[in-house]
Amino acid sequence: MNPRLIVLVSCTVSLSACRTHAESAPPGRRQEVGPMRPATHAGSWYPAEPEALRRKIQARLARHRPPADAPPIVALVGPHAGLRYSGEVAAAGYRELQGQPLRRAFLIGPSHHLGFDGLALPADELGGYATPLGELRIDREAVAALRGQPGFGGPSRAHEPEHSLEMHAIFLAAVHPQATIVPLVAGDLGDEAELAAVAARLRDVMRPDDVVLVSSDFTHFGAGFRYQPFTRDVAQGLTDLLDQASSALGRRSLADFDAHLAATHDTICGREPLRLLLALLPGDSAAREVARDTSGRMTGDYSTSVSYLSLAYRRTGGWGSTAAATAPSFAQGPQVLDAAGQQLALRIVRTTLARYLERGETPSDDELGVPAAGPLRDTASVFVTLKKRGELRGCIGHIRPTQALWRDIRDNAISAAVHDPRFPAVTAAELAELQVEVSVLTPPRRVAGAEEFVVGRHGVIIGLRGRSAVFLPQVAPEQGWDRETTLDHLARKAGLSPDAWRDPATVFEVFEAQVFGEAEH
Repeated sequence: MNPRLIVLVSCTVSLSACRTHAESAPPGRRQEVGPMRPATHAGSWYPAEPEALRRKIQARLARHRPPADAPPIVALVGPHAGLRYSGEVAAAGYRELQGQPLRRAFLIGPSHHLGFDGLALPADELGGYATPLGELRIDREAVAALRGQPGFGGPSRAHEPEHSLEMHAIFLAAVHPQATIVPLVAGDLGDEAELAAVAARLRDVMRPDDVVLVSSDFTHFGAGFRYQPFTRDVAQGLTDLLDQASSALGRRSLADFDAHLAATHDTICGREPLRLLLALLPGDSAAREVARDTSGRMTGDYSTSVSYLSLAYRRTGGWGSTAAATAPSFAQGPQVLDAAGQQLALRIVRTTLARYLERGETPSDDELGVPAAGPLRDTASVFVTLKKRGELRGCIGHIRPTQALWRDIRDNAISAAVHDPRFPAVTAAELAELQVEVSVLTPPRRVAGAEEFVVGRHGVIIGLRGRSAVFLPQVAPEQGWDRETTLDHLARKAGLSPDAWRDPATVFEVFEAQVFGEAEH
């Protein structure tokens, strides 16, 4: 596959309005392709002089090396702040794309200046986007196919002041100057059903060799952003928020991403374009985090900080491929760890909690005694449960496998202790009173309906109208619930009415787990 179509999703605060004509192209060419959207942020957020801009971008690209023999990229998430701040993280993502053929790009960014529903297409007469490195022409055929479709009625004037697409256009012009673009500015894209409908219409105009590039900055922290969920250890708090968002995006889970936003109110400016990406992605795409950073780390001042992230999605088929989803590397069934492995997993939780709660440190694999090979190095998903005198004290995990088993145990131990929104953070003084339980999950699989959920064997996930919730396999037996009672409680957990799981539109997934833990004391 040769991915050649890119969707860029981007967001930040614009500083200047858009003019209605470009000044760089010859008059004859302007008559052929129409006026260009000018580079409104040239000279402020990045150099306006072509060679100066080219040098800065190329220097950043040269510091990164894409993985060898990797499948082509079909989607890329990257930041879009000024070149000084997010340029390095953006370059890391575009360097992954640089070696691929590319013909066309969808640029999708949020609206910072107008409120509206759906996606805004460019004006009929607009010929492209001007950058100091050249012009990126609009693919008018694709735009024409989308014009008039439900969900694509946003105002074309949203493009005029919007910087979010412009900050990606300069990188695209640097690595693929011949690519055409389909620029889209995103407003409110609605619930899961509305989002799916918009994604389906986009997919109808995409070719198998297209690529989606998504641009968004992540947590905006500080009084100026009206977001200060923590005041101590801000750097770690920002890391935890980015971990949670990146993990949900890496799992391609719209439900998990929406749940993260609802639980944390994370100030991710490109949330709507990112939600669209999750609805659009092929089922067999796999994500890899390419780079991350924060402006707080760069300036040394965490009183105001913005987080930046690049994620690359790859697959062996294109957008038109119907290839089955790639099986994760963890596929051994619920009995993954032998007795010695289980004891080591519990020690990983204990050691991690002691180090983190007492000293604020996150131990490495060497410090945790993780063997160089074996099941703890395999990719798997884990829930870590903490109880105190038999009562739940924290429980957090990942539904879908994204990283090595030992790392998921360590990271979720910290999250269960200090990031479960239902409980205050665990203190070091409580460690002696805690009991630890680890659940190693098999990958979820979709089933036809509630009748395929077996109490005592399966964990269960339901999804409906953009809401979702999960119970581990041990929850129902511990509570003495039958199937219907379990699903009633699960619907309530998802913020739905107790009988909402009976709705024909409800999606059911089940999984199994190897569950082990410490005895209560």
